[in-house]
Amino acid sequence: MAAAKSQVSTIVQKAESGLRISRLTGLKKRQQIELAGRYMFIWVVVAAVAVSFCVATGQYLFSKWLYNNKVLSAKYQASDTLGKNITAATELKKQVDALVANNDLASVKTDPNDTTTKSVLDALPVTGDSAALATSLQQAILSKSGVTIQSITVPAETSESSTQAATPQEMQFSFVVVGTYDKIKTMVHDIERTIRPIKITNISLTGSDANLQATIDATTYYQPAKTVNATQETIK
Repeated sequence: MAAAKSQVSTIVQKAESGLRISRLTGLKKRQQIELAGRYMFIWVVVAAVAVSFCVATGQYLFSKWLYNNKVLSAKYQASDTLGKNITAATELKKQVDALVANNDLASVKTDPNDTTTKSVLDALPVTGDSAALATSLQQAILSKSGVTIQSITVPAETSESSTQAATPQEMQFSFVVVGTYDKIKTMVHDIERTIRPIKITNISLTGSDANLQATIDATTYYQPAKTVNATQETIK
């Protein structure tokens, strides 16, 4: 009887021991699962941060690549423009040198001491200088025929436009002279032969052949000078 109780007690102790071991094993598994979940969360966070960093870095590098391409493109364009300007300047110098040696221009100089190229500026000035036009009419053109100059009307002085005109600009003027028919006729021929282009738009004659008054409206031209400006451009 005692032996049977002892065996039962031993079996009960073993069962209790197994139950405790089973409980400990289940608790350890749960702890491992929770720990694995924490590790997984940490790795997910680290991966998310790494991916965000890579995306941000990629966007930054892409924007720098685009900017560098724009800068290089602008540099290539500026270099091409400079090359064309150098070629054009060389060709322009050749043409100016040819004008310096041009006998036709030399033959129409108003002053023997002037350069040959000044005849070009005399023909088409770079400014609408009304005072210079009036002086030229009075001293170099109208007075040659011997007529008496009563009045010369030229446009008022104006500031040059900031825009460079692509074509010659008109400048209208008028004058009144008195003289014989032959002198008036000679004066008109002198105007036709002047190096500066002058277009007579209207002639009004009054009086007799011996004392004729001529009122003349005319138009001349000037070409605004070209300027070369070197500018800087900021690439954004």
